[in-house]
Amino acid sequence: MDLILYAIPVFLLLILVEFSYGLWCARNTYRLNDTINSLSMGTLSRLQALVIVGTSAGLYEFVATTFGLSQLSEQSLWTWLSCFVLYDLAYYWKHRWGHELALFWGAHVAHHQSEDFNLGTALRQTSTDFYSFIFYLPFFAAGYPGEVLFSVVSLNLIYQFWVHTEHIQKLGPLEWLLVTPSNHRVHHGRNEQYIDRNYGGVFIVWDRLFGTFQDELPEEPVIFGLSKPLKSWNPLWANIHVYWRLMLDCWYTPGLLNKLSLPFRRPGWRAPGHTSNCQSKRIPPAKTEKFDPQINHFGRIYIFAQFLVTTGLALYSLINAPEWDYQKTVWMVAFLTYSLCAHGFWLEGRTSSTLHELLRLGGAALLLSLLQPTAGYQLLYSAYLIISLALLWTGMRSAGHSDPDNFTSLHP
Repeated sequence: MDLILYAIPVFLLLILVEFSYGLWCARNTYRLNDTINSLSMGTLSRLQALVIVGTSAGLYEFVATTFGLSQLSEQSLWTWLSCFVLYDLAYYWKHRWGHELALFWGAHVAHHQSEDFNLGTALRQTSTDFYSFIFYLPFFAAGYPGEVLFSVVSLNLIYQFWVHTEHIQKLGPLEWLLVTPSNHRVHHGRNEQYIDRNYGGVFIVWDRLFGTFQDELPEEPVIFGLSKPLKSWNPLWANIHVYWRLMLDCWYTPGLLNKLSLPFRRPGWRAPGHTSNCQSKRIPPAKTEKFDPQINHFGRIYIFAQFLVTTGLALYSLINAPEWDYQKTVWMVAFLTYSLCAHGFWLEGRTSSTLHELLRLGGAALLLSLLQPTAGYQLLYSAYLIISLALLWTGMRSAGHSDPDNFTSLHP
């Protein structure tokens, strides 16, 4: 059972609690642009599952039917406990491969792009995870029921949510057994001694056993993010930028064997005498500032309100998509994906952000015929469109004529 959808309201509530606590103790770890981008990527990762059929369930049915594998009892506590522990071991290696092989790093990098560290960062998930099913195969062969395995996968991911915070310090003896906020902060650091450390999902003992553990050092505060910062709030680019640069590296790498082996080398590897497209643009952690384009007060309020509407529509789609035909689902996911990208363009202060917003609202108007809401909802939806256009026009006029094409980039 996929428990993540049921946990989303709790996640959002806890994010609000952490944000409020940060304001109360004068240690706020949230920025509007970074938080919207993290939540956009989490939303996108859930939406893509509606239109891209996963291989895991089909593979499970094929293996169980073809080989007539006996099933462990779903009623046995031992089945659940053993699956939980063994899956965390499998997750350790999946996670480690996601850092140590360039091809798999492209599917994992999205989670590490944030230069902030908070509960919102936990929801920053990839939409290009294509290799997880490899690590499910041993469980299928061992006879673990699909319901048990996929419930455990969800529980493992749910556990990892709470460790994404700066407000909880070291937890004494628990640091030796469990993944905690302290040792997971290390995992998200781009300090030289913190890179590629602490891969565990629930249990940190795997890192201690396999030599990848690194304690959080008081004299070395964690600097979060990538060695080569993304510098973008576009959730689509965040998911594919490593693959784009990997293709460039393959193109310029001499020798067929080098080209073929490049995706299975460590990220940034290149043949002798050649510099990787990623390595050539790395910035030392101490010599960079967070990516933080400034937009005016109107822009922040407007895009936050629009993001809330997009998120609400995404949740509506996740809940109701099983009752829709595939074509309707695809159109809805396409619109929501474009909306999340348009929000990102706005947060970057792009000159084209107003045009993208107008196109997005035009697409929202076309959705009326697709959704076919009741008269009451149709009236509410129409009011939303009219108010959005009025606010957009008001914002453009208040920005004056000095920069009419990019009023979002004005400083407050």
